[in-house]
Amino acid sequence: MKKVVVWGVAAAGMLAGWNAKAAPPKPEEQPGFGFQFLENPPMQVIAREPPPPEPVTEDFEVRPGYVLIDSLDEFRQAIQLSGKKIRMKPGIYRAAKTDPPLQFKAKHKNESGELQLLKQDHIFAVNGSNNYFDLRGVVIETPVSLQGTLSRGSHVADSWHINGDNNTFIGGYFRNVLDKPYPDFAATECEFEVCGDGNRFFNCTFVIRGSIPYGYTDFYGKGSSHHGRLNKHSFMSILNANDTSLIGCKVYQQSFGHCLHFHNVDGVTIRDCYLTGALRPTNDIFKERVGRAVDYNFEMMYRKQQPIPRDWIIPLTEDGIRAYNNVRNITVVDTTVERLRGCFQLLCPEGDITLENVTVLECGDFAFDLSVGDNGKVVMKNCKSDVAYNPVFNLTRGDRPKGAFFELTVLSPPEGARATERSGLGIICGDECEFILHDGTTRPLPDSANGLECGGKLGLVDSKITNYTTAKLVLQPNVKNCRIDSVGPVEDHGQGNRVRAIQPPRR
Repeated sequence: MKKVVVWGVAAAGMLAGWNAKAAPPKPEEQPGFGFQFLENPPMQVIAREPPPPEPVTEDFEVRPGYVLIDSLDEFRQAIQLSGKKIRMKPGIYRAAKTDPPLQFKAKHKNESGELQLLKQDHIFAVNGSNNYFDLRGVVIETPVSLQGTLSRGSHVADSWHINGDNNTFIGGYFRNVLDKPYPDFAATECEFEVCGDGNRFFNCTFVIRGSIPYGYTDFYGKGSSHHGRLNKHSFMSILNANDTSLIGCKVYQQSFGHCLHFHNVDGVTIRDCYLTGALRPTNDIFKERVGRAVDYNFEMMYRKQQPIPRDWIIPLTEDGIRAYNNVRNITVVDTTVERLRGCFQLLCPEGDITLENVTVLECGDFAFDLSVGDNGKVVMKNCKSDVAYNPVFNLTRGDRPKGAFFELTVLSPPEGARATERSGLGIICGDECEFILHDGTTRPLPDSANGLECGGKLGLVDSKITNYTTAKLVLQPNVKNCRIDSVGPVEDHGQGNRVRAIQPPRR
């Protein structure tokens, strides 16, 4: 169900009736504080409100063999050790100091055959290995006031560095606190950077906040200061580290930055997780009185200077799950990814990409862009995506998929969502691939959003499409020798294709 969260002055005004004898609310408890200039009207944001932490109780389990600790000082000592089982007493712990900076030597060679020597600045440095940290009922907060004391050097400061191997984090609630007004703070580059092998997170919740600017997607750049200060804040980078697992985790990405991004990685498993971001109607930007959009006369400046478009829905985050250089063997199972920019952008040089029982909802730019080179395979089995504001497939940026399998059930957008000029099934390509489209809609899609472009700039050759939906398939001239079985109409501009009309299966 779609929820609109309102951040800003009007929402904050609801606090005017609080009891003057009680302690005044903390700044971070005021809606909109730290997200936007409070001189602006409330920002209309389509986002999920993170769940509150579990109530603190004195009745909690300490599993056999675990040592109980009850302070962040003890926790800082424990994360330097190895082979320990630590149970932290339930409660809310706000970090007030940092661990010493490090120079960390990467454990795996990069594409140039080098072991990178990395400068690290952090609030927490987990340097021990083979530990279990039972954090059920524990909330660990990293305020932006503390993050801002760390280095501003590129790729140096992250709130957490996980440098050790085979550590397991169980049940923790990790959240950023915006305890300074927007834009008078600095955030770390990532909340977590994983640099060791075999680290695992079970049933953890992450609330990620704090970036400048916020509210404009990438209209004012993604790596340049030409159009004002840029301070991104992502959830997790996995860097030169293999076999990371996130199981049963929830991530609320409410800052401009990636949710998960990978660099020089072999093996990531994401299972039973929920990753959710934030969207904004562009029409809402025109209500602002101060800020980046006003400064530039409501024009976007990145890539091409032009007026901010009306009637779009834009992501306030970067990508959901993103591969950069030298990444392979990514598995995502039984997971929902929602309201993030490119929900899956996995362009890998080799290895396998496996998505099974994955659902994408209200993607901010596209749902799926998946490819590997000659030494790997893409398998997308029993996956789902709604057709809301942006295209589902965007198979345009990586290598043309070869021998890949794509199975997708098309869902209706949420109630009240209106199609934009970008809505649709998107673009597919491939060589000896199979695409199966199922119809899971509960009401007809608009004709403008009910189409799939086949071929694109990369072509579709010797492949099979089985389309059980009413979507129109447009075969571009570079679609050759393909078999097309379709309920919806087919417009064939290609060569040597065999097109057959079929009936929809019974529901």
